[in-house]
Amino acid sequence: MQEKTKKQLSFLIGLATIVVVLALYYVFFKYLFPFAAPFLISFLFAVILQKPLRFLDKKTNKKCHGLLSVLLVLVCIALVLVPIILILANVGREIADFARYLMGQMSDFPAFLATLQNEILNLLKFLPDQVYNSVSETITNFFAGLSNDFDLSKFGLNGNSITSGVSGVVSVVKNVPSILLSLVIGIIAWIFFTKDYNYIVGFIKRQLPDGKKNILVEIKQVFTHTILKMLRAYGIIMLITFCELSLGLGILSAMNLVSKNYIFVIALAIAVFDILPVAGSGGILIPWALISAVMGDFSRCVGLLIIYVVISVIRQYIEPKIVGGTLGVNPIITLAGLYFGLKLFGFMGMFIVPLTIVTLKAFNDTGRLHLWKNE
Repeated sequence: MQEKTKKQLSFLIGLATIVVVLALYYVFFKYLFPFAAPFLISFLFAVILQKPLRFLDKKTNKKCHGLLSVLLVLVCIALVLVPIILILANVGREIADFARYLMGQMSDFPAFLATLQNEILNLLKFLPDQVYNSVSETITNFFAGLSNDFDLSKFGLNGNSITSGVSGVVSVVKNVPSILLSLVIGIIAWIFFTKDYNYIVGFIKRQLPDGKKNILVEIKQVFTHTILKMLRAYGIIMLITFCELSLGLGILSAMNLVSKNYIFVIALAIAVFDILPVAGSGGILIPWALISAVMGDFSRCVGLLIIYVVISVIRQYIEPKIVGGTLGVNPIITLAGLYFGLKLFGFMGMFIVPLTIVTLKAFNDTGRLHLWKNE
């Protein structure tokens, strides 16, 4: 009886520990992560800079360690962040133009509904007359309701919506000083973390129990060998997909099947969507092709489907080679991570939760954690 009580008590303690850890995880990423993000990101960047900094320290016998830390950070900002900011600024302008283009296309939506209705009714003409009359009446009433409910004001084209949009822009502008402050704080923290990395890591190690002192090394290995490798690999895949889409849409543009003004914006949007687990480029290209077919533009439909097939075939070939094999996370777990991450933490949760799952799997594989039994 006493043994049974001990097992029950051990189970309850373990369950309470899991609940507390999950609660702390939720509170951190829900409420504290936005404040801690500049320091966490700066520390990760400092980890990346340690290898070149050690190389330079050997060449200078550590006589210019502080100066080299500052110079390395400034060089990284000049070589990486400045081009990214310029690219994002240009892409932002293109996206704004593309949004205005889409709003203009919305005026053709009732015509699209009428064409779709006629296509569906033509496909159902094989039905018996009585059945066809009943079904066609239902379909006609359905599309009539859609046409009556359609209002461009829902897409932000009335005065109130424009006022609301201006208010939103003003709100964003008000937050610009806060964003700049976070950026400046992050850069300063990056310099300090890079300069005093050994001291900071040593201080943290001294606070850990003797049996846990290697956990920082293991976390660094997980980050560099698993997460960073995965992000770099999928970044390469996204770049390849973007190039394929740009080339394919450029060919369609030369054939006057696609507007050439927004090729790169569309290619970038599909490439980003394609990198999301489970989603894929087909989530955009296939509906676009179907809409083109319904509108009678079969050449564009065929062209988009060819682009989708080419991207899918090349992706299946290059992904195992670039990623170096799958990470061993079941697609169902990945999908669940995306869903719960989105529900719990918003858009960033779609990346935070899957990365957490990958990290837990890496620790479980090394034996640091025992969350489940491996084969």
